Order: sequence, then C-alpha cells, then structure tokens
Amino acid sequence: MFKQGIVKKFGDLIAKAERRTIDEMKDGGIETEPSATDRFLARVVDVCQEFDDNYGVAFKARTLGDRGKDAPESEFGADFCGVLDSQNRFYRQTKGFLAQAKIESKGIIVRNEPYVTTVKFTENNEFRRLVGQIDQILSITPDSFVIIYSLKGFLVVPALSVRGLRAGGELYAKSAPRFFKEVIMCFVGDGRLKAYDDTSLRRLSIETNARNALLLEISALACPEIGVKWS
Repeated sequence: MFKQGIVKKFGDLIAKAERRTIDEMKDGGIETEPSATDRFLARVVDVCQEFDDNYGVAFKARTLGDRGKDAPESEFGADFCGVLDSQNRFYRQTKGFLAQAKIESKGIIVRNEPYVTTVKFTENNEFRRLVGQIDQILSITPDSFVIIYSLKGFLVVPALSVRGLRAGGELYAKSAPRFFKEVIMCFVGDGRLKAYDDTSLRRLSIETNARNALLLEISALACPEIGVKWS
C-alpha cells in the first residue's frame, strides 16, 4: 500500500485535471462526451507530467485515443478503460475498470446537498441507450462505472446501480478525485483487466470495446528506511 499522503497527492492531481477540463467546458470548447473524455484524459497526462516529486513516488499516465472511424463505441461499449499499474517494495498490482461517460443534461441532473451528492436519471431514449451500453460493459467486468461530466464537478456512479434504476431514480455519487483515490487504495479495480505498456493497453482496449484507454503508473522510487531504490 502507499502512504496516505501519496493517495491525497494523487487525488489532488485528478482534481487539477478536472478543473482544467471544466474550464474548457465553460469556454465552449467541449460539447460531446467523446470530446470531454479526450480532454479529461489528456489533462490527467498533463498533470502527471507536471508532478513535482516530494514523496519518492513517480506518477505517470499514458493514453490511447479513438482507433478511428471504425472504433466500436458508436452504439455499445465503454468510453474508456482505465488501468492502474502500481508497485512499491511490497507488491506489484495491475487492475482496471471500464467507464461510460455522460454530460449533465436535462435528463441527467446533479444535486449537491450538504454532505451528499446525487445524480438523477430521467427515463428517456438517451437513458435507454445508456442502459444498453451498461449491459455491454457489465458483461465484461462488474468494475464498470458511469462518469458524469458536470460543471459542478465530475462524478462517478456504479454502472450496476444505474442498471437497477427505475424511472426518475437517484443515486449517490462520488467525486472523480475520490474515485481515483479509491482505485489506488485497491477498493476499485478488476485484476483481469491488465496492462503494463502501450501494446498490452491497446490489446485491452480492443478486448473491452473501449474507445479510449488510460494507463496510470505509480512507482515507489525509494525506500527511506533502507535506502534501496527500485522501479
């Protein structure tokens, strides 16, 4: 496991990428879910490159974008697959998740209440399409999620919970930074979804029908207690 300070720092990086993407949404440069996903993942790469190491830990991120006009997400499939490859003195763990993205709209309403945030889904054609996409990604892994791009902040809800909603239902949501923190804390992720490099990441993207792929690498560079370095 990584120390709490490292987990918090990683959450801060995701929050920074989120803020940059929201600013671009406000400027009108992002209008669709695919473009929002492209921009958010690109900003995650940017902030990881800017990370100033004070913890003896390296954060790296790489992406694979849309595979062209024949990419499979047009009707079913995930907007992106995310993979965490983490290693320190005690273990190496690689695991992944799938995410379907939606922009907050009249049919998807984010409610920020004291101490809790919820997302309400309206029964309409777009919701029924989302359920079809969810069925597809849940057939691959239960570690599947819906990420909501909202100007109030990016939120994540379990795909399985969305699948069980009745018309007009609401779900509790986690912020994107909190969700990604739980990924590196090992509360989220399917060990069957593995990738260590661009080749395996591309293969995983094809296997999971994902339009984009994000590989997050977290490596402990040094052990202060004994002065041993590893990668």
